[in-house]
Amino acid sequence: MAEYESWNTALIAYVTAGVAKGAPVFLSIDEDAIAEIAERVLLETVTRDPLEDFVRAVRARFVSPRTGAIDLHHVPSRSGEPPEGVGFLAAMVLAAHNMQDEEGIDETNYFVRLRDLLWLANGRGRPDGMPAGAEEALWKAWNRYLTAAGFQTTAQRGSGAQTYLRYVFSQAILRESDKQHLRQRFSESQLPPHLDTPQLGGWLSRQAIIRKHLKEGLHHPDPGRRWEFYLSAHRVYEEAQWEDSDVGRKGSEHSAARSIECGLYLIEDLMGGVEYWLFPRQPARALPAALSVGVPGSPQAQPLRPLRAGFFAPLWPQEPFVDQAIDLPVAGDPGIRTALFPRHDFWLLIRDPEDPLGAWATWRPYLEVGERLLVLCRPGLFAEEMERLHNAKLLEWAERVEGPGWIEYRGCMVLSYDWGAFIPNPECRALADTLTPHSAAGVSLSGGLRAPNQNAWLVGYPPKMKIYGFGPRFDVTITSSEGVEVYSGETPCQVEVPLPDTLEPGVYTAEVNWGGRLLAIRTFRVIPWDEISVHPHPDQIVSSSISATAGLALYKVVASGGMQNA
Repeated sequence: MAEYESWNTALIAYVTAGVAKGAPVFLSIDEDAIAEIAERVLLETVTRDPLEDFVRAVRARFVSPRTGAIDLHHVPSRSGEPPEGVGFLAAMVLAAHNMQDEEGIDETNYFVRLRDLLWLANGRGRPDGMPAGAEEALWKAWNRYLTAAGFQTTAQRGSGAQTYLRYVFSQAILRESDKQHLRQRFSESQLPPHLDTPQLGGWLSRQAIIRKHLKEGLHHPDPGRRWEFYLSAHRVYEEAQWEDSDVGRKGSEHSAARSIECGLYLIEDLMGGVEYWLFPRQPARALPAALSVGVPGSPQAQPLRPLRAGFFAPLWPQEPFVDQAIDLPVAGDPGIRTALFPRHDFWLLIRDPEDPLGAWATWRPYLEVGERLLVLCRPGLFAEEMERLHNAKLLEWAERVEGPGWIEYRGCMVLSYDWGAFIPNPECRALADTLTPHSAAGVSLSGGLRAPNQNAWLVGYPPKMKIYGFGPRFDVTITSSEGVEVYSGETPCQVEVPLPDTLEPGVYTAEVNWGGRLLAIRTFRVIPWDEISVHPHPDQIVSSSISATAGLALYKVVASGGMQNA
């Protein structure tokens, strides 16, 4: 049986695997996740009970064998090191996953579930040794670690009766009863195979779902949380035994074999030529492995080369619109069988989040307020729908370009928060739903000296902030992790605001409010110069490949101070 320290390390690796830097991380753990971690990370035999092993490990670390009380004291939190309390926090989230939809979210119901999970004495309140707020230090240590690693945090403190329980419920995505509900709904609806996460998420958002927790998640104003519900639902979808496809066939007793979802990467040459390449995303919660993908029409396979966290390098030219989804065989991991290029009627591409002048690609699967887009769609009905959106003053673009079998709308921006009066063509509803904003404001950070792939800026050269939203101005505050306010004021929309160049190294959080309601939040770091080498830019990004440099030879300063020919 794995010791607690092994479980703790494996849990951290599991929930951060395949997540792009700057993206949110959720400590969403259920029984299926425990089984997958045991089998694929800890390499435990499937004959054991993974959940029982996990609970025994947590009890051995945090439950007194003499009194049966929980002891959260003496949990070290060393700067830069993985926090040791993540395993206990995962157990808390697992207890929330076991709650039924009709159960009220309060301490009485929740702690009955936690006691049952950890084999504690029966009761209806907090377990012995765990007074209110005792676990908060563990959540704060987890958030500090994620921020230092370049991710966005999602565990949030609440208020009132949910001051501390809010941390747990902010991480619980699909409850076990939600997963059972989705399995039944997928079966009854006879969904086709080969749906990727955006397609399945869009379909779910259009369903009449009355389950409160599931409905709130699928329509949440925070795009990161909404997308996490889509991802979790897609894992349930992949469990189905499709009769005519290997996608979704179970790779083991405990988990479904996943597919690598592919999007598009736009390459432009110096003469204005345009070409789209197949752009695979690293699967979330799948640990790194030496993978290769079959090349269409060839007996050979091509290695999947990591580009950076969350992405593989573009593979080869690909027609954006196909009549049927393309399945490519993947070798190197029994848990990943195929790379899927789905049949889409439109694509949304954004600029590289790490480079405002970088490539347009499917870097992020959802729209953020104020973001400039490249909308690529099929000609005909979908092009007509784009014109209708433009005429309704809901959407604008800078340039319209026609290509062979596709139309580009460059520099697209959503103009209005209220799309309620627009009635989309039924066949184009997915396009309208994808472009409809779910939040009223967003925070953009640009300029300064950015440390690559770390969601961080160098001390003395902080970013400039710009607030996007559907209003003239918003109340904005920026505070440090120590609670020191470094900026506060009514900030006009779409105006660059330089942040003080006196910001000390540390973590800062920007919050956008209007009328007392929190609309957006963004966390970033300021780091000293000697931390650049802690997370060096992956060598794979520096390449003479046309997909990375449009054929130009580049030079790059590496962390050691030398020069590297690209």
